[in-house]
Amino acid sequence: GWALGAGRPEEAARAHDLAVRLLAHPLLAGAGTYGATGFRRRSCCLYYRVPGGGVCGDCCFTRAPGPSPRAGSG
Repeated sequence: GWALGAGRPEEAARAHDLAVRLLAHPLLAGAGTYGATGFRRRSCCLYYRVPGGGVCGDCCFTRAPGPSPRAGSG
């Protein structure tokens, strides 16, 4: 996305090719999906738990999850 926005389509194509090849590697296969909106992971880095962290650029969440209810409360 950055490369296209910066008017560098060749770099965008190279980055896309690299991402596709990396995600085809056996150690990364199934780690996420790569589509029209970019890469989306299937796991969480837990960055949203850092105070003020929010979600990372390839987060599996569309927004940071709210606090989970504690067992036995309520």
